[in-house]
Amino acid sequence: MSPLLWAALGAGLVALELVVPGLFLVWFGGAALVTGLAAYLSGGWPLFQELALFTLLSAAAIGFAIARARRNPPGADPTGINDRAGQLVGRRATLGEPIHNGRGRLFVGDTLWQVEGPDRPAGTPVRITGHKGMVLTVEAVTAEE
Repeated sequence: MSPLLWAALGAGLVALELVVPGLFLVWFGGAALVTGLAAYLSGGWPLFQELALFTLLSAAAIGFAIARARRNPPGADPTGINDRAGQLVGRRATLGEPIHNGRGRLFVGDTLWQVEGPDRPAGTPVRITGHKGMVLTVEAVTAEE
């Protein structure tokens, strides 16, 4: 098969991925492009060798894609860009209002947040340890922290 034909097949599969998204055809397209490059650099191989190389490269690319998807699931957002409360976990702040009966409020930046935690007077330094929806959970910060 001509290296140019492999390149056209690879480019076509990559382009088809844009029309039919699913992150699947791009791996076959990449394997076809690499097969075409290898065939060009070698001066041409018998068809069965090119097909064998294409098959091996396709299997390796799909294996890579599966391993990568397992490490980084599609729903996992490591930046937490849409989780404002989650971004605050670990930060220190000072209570603007006391926590009474386990509930209070706290300013972080220019936003007033509802908090849950042990009863503490206003002005107590706290660490944000988690959240339940948009309610932050806090604990008092000790003197040595």
